[in-house]
Amino acid sequence: CQRRVHGARLGFINERPEYETDPSWSETGDRYVLKLFRDFLFHQSDVGTGRPRVDWGHVVTSLNRLDAGSESKIVLGSRDGANILVVSFAEIKRLIEESFSELLVGAEESSV
Repeated sequence: CQRRVHGARLGFINERPEYETDPSWSETGDRYVLKLFRDFLFHQSDVGTGRPRVDWGHVVTSLNRLDAGSESKIVLGSRDGANILVVSFAEIKRLIEESFSELLVGAEESSV
């Protein structure tokens, strides 16, 4: 199931400690968008109370849109509210695929 693949790839990509000093994996590049998407997907909270929300419908619907490469736009916000980005699921899908491919290249190079 593609939903599981994209969700798993997101887990492999986000916040890799071995790449902390690599500017191409920094919090200001494409990986930052993926970090914000991870928060959008899994770290929802109630606006009024701030309490965590576990909304499986939101997760499944979002992963379906990601899998389909939907041009639907979503708003991603940083935890401190200082940054807001508007991106499509298609853009996020492309970023996941590119980042995961780069990660695999790095893994292959380290095993040689």
